Amino acid sequence: MSFHSELPDLEGKDARDILAFTLDRFGSRAAISTAFGPSGVVVMHLASTLDPGIRAFFLDTGFHFPETLEMVDRVRDRLGITIDVVRPDADAVAALDPEGASSRLHARDTDACCGLRKVEPTRRVLAGLDAWITGLRRDQGPSRAATPVLEVKESDGRALVKVNPLVAWDRKAVWAYLFAHDLPYNPLHDRGYPSVGCWPCTRPAAADGDERAGRWAGEAKTECGLHTRIG
Repeated sequence: MSFHSELPDLEGKDARDILAFTLDRFGSRAAISTAFGPSGVVVMHLASTLDPGIRAFFLDTGFHFPETLEMVDRVRDRLGITIDVVRPDADAVAALDPEGASSRLHARDTDACCGLRKVEPTRRVLAGLDAWITGLRRDQGPSRAATPVLEVKESDGRALVKVNPLVAWDRKAVWAYLFAHDLPYNPLHDRGYPSVGCWPCTRPAAADGDERAGRWAGEAKTECGLHTRIG
């Protein structure tokens, strides 16, 4: 099957229309990945208004801030959707990073740490999906500026459609939507964190700068690999 030839051009379409197409086309074989950033919460809310049975998945890397972990229940309670908590393979962690934060794999080799705790667990989830829905936006930083609405990725040798319904939204629109619908958000955003990842590799940053600033501060790295190493 050629996903390329069968996918419509959804550039410029409303986010709800993009999600409606995805849910109609892929049904239970579609799911949302989230780390509970503002965009992710918006996507989950929009999708839940179209299909209350939509599933989301969250990667519990073992290094999340308590405020991020609390978002699992906050969003579940508010939206009533299923959120699967996915963890890294215990045997792989024992072999590569047995002492966790104290082993400082995250400092010695950030790509290896992200691969272990984010990329590989995501690949496991994607093996059971045909469509992967994200909260990526073009204005989040240079690495995401050319993100399309729909893209065909390869995961474990099979085609996977990645759906990015909010690519054309900006930060202001996302926060306006959150407040208009009284949606929960990570309180760390009120404490100077424009983007929230694992605590060893996330710092506060200027509110008016690159939204990815503060992630892997002092390094050239701006992505964990989920959106660059899969496909």
